[in-house]
Amino acid sequence: MSCVLPPVCVFCQHFLENNPDRECLAFEEIPSAIMDGKCDHIDPYPGDGGYRFQLIPSERETFLELNEVRREFELPEFRLPD
Repeated sequence: MSCVLPPVCVFCQHFLENNPDRECLAFEEIPSAIMDGKCDHIDPYPGDGGYRFQLIPSERETFLELNEVRREFELPEFRLPD
């Protein structure tokens, strides 16, 4: 059995859906460490141009549910910016 969890990016205000040139405002191509859930991009990341994860307010409940699933799989939770 396998489970694919969404990256933190889908909950970010800077994520650009359906843009053929850039995946988000910070990166043309989002680094694998962020896409793989190893980094929640709260802290600076090389090449991010100063953009960091900012939660889409309407996605807060789903974001918190994702963190519950991450806990169940013993994965680190994604943090929220202060």
